Amino acid sequence: MSAVLSAAAPSAAAATPAPTAGSPVAIGLPQVPRARRTREDVEAAAVVSGDKKVMLAAPRGYCAGVDRAVIAVEKALAHHGAPVYVRKEIVHNRHVVDTLEQQGVVFVEELDEVPEGALTVFSAHGVSPAVVNEAAERNLQTIDATCPLVTKVHREAVRFAKQNRSILLIGHEGHEEVEGTYGEAPEHTTIINNPEEARAVEVEDPDNLIWLSQTTLSVDETLEIVSILRERFPNLQDPPSDDICYATSNRQAAIKKISPSCDLVIVVGSANSSNSVRLKEVAVEYGAQRAERVDFANQVDESWFEGVATVGLSSGASVPEVLVQDVLTLLAEYGYGSVEEVVTAEEDIIFSLPKELRAEMKKVGDNDRSLGGRRTNTAH
Repeated sequence: MSAVLSAAAPSAAAATPAPTAGSPVAIGLPQVPRARRTREDVEAAAVVSGDKKVMLAAPRGYCAGVDRAVIAVEKALAHHGAPVYVRKEIVHNRHVVDTLEQQGVVFVEELDEVPEGALTVFSAHGVSPAVVNEAAERNLQTIDATCPLVTKVHREAVRFAKQNRSILLIGHEGHEEVEGTYGEAPEHTTIINNPEEARAVEVEDPDNLIWLSQTTLSVDETLEIVSILRERFPNLQDPPSDDICYATSNRQAAIKKISPSCDLVIVVGSANSSNSVRLKEVAVEYGAQRAERVDFANQVDESWFEGVATVGLSSGASVPEVLVQDVLTLLAEYGYGSVEEVVTAEEDIIFSLPKELRAEMKKVGDNDRSLGGRRTNTAH
């Protein structure tokens, strides 16, 4: 099992003893010490109507693409030793990145920061052909940990460009995944960030138009943008299959299910994780009275619990389960010990590790964790 996924893995939340009344805790980034209020103080501040409980969304947390990428880096460390360089964050999660750094991984923004000839991993979000070419020019040994679902979108972009189609790429400009997909066919691609841009975009040939999307977007917002585009360009073609990844769709469906019943929803995930940020937004859109996002349990503000009977809890697709368990422990200290897991889908997606690693593992008879993925969430 991946060391970063394991509950035994160190985390910023786990490294600090569980807070007790009056002990220093931290909230927000950067972390500022303060005294945490007691459960009794919080309950005295506002009456709670009904029994306290947690609705725990499932699926949540690690998807197969993230698991595959993290294992790929760990295997690279095991077979080559430190340092292993990774372009950008391997996945968008502070705990994962910090843990791998402690094991000897060096994260860089661009390849010119990597010594010539060094081992370099491309992140799960993918890279453009220009980055691949730069790596070759600098004689870097590379391992491509791009999520296979992102690779699928890249291949679609290449294929449609060869057919001389215009591509409307729905996504967030500047996100690594969008940069990589755009880089496959820049002359044919226009990025659409939001509904406003969908209403304003102009195209040369509206009868030879197809849309693609970033895999981690809000399902609802993507459909809204596509609807606007189709109203303007009736002959707009759909991609052969849905680009929104199964994990993004499943986690959003789960949080939609629990949100109407929740006074507060807590999403565990980092600020630069697109799918985690979308989960918080979806929670409010579907009826949660309040939604907050945290990296770690010690960033939860106990004032959020005032008057709250039902807390919803989920996590983004790049979040190891240990961080969710840390939040559950904190919630129990404030009276939310009853946990109902709400399951809306079962996931059994598994991906093979990058071919560069599989070849090395075969040579030395390493048969441990040659696949990335999981069948269910870790039991709470």
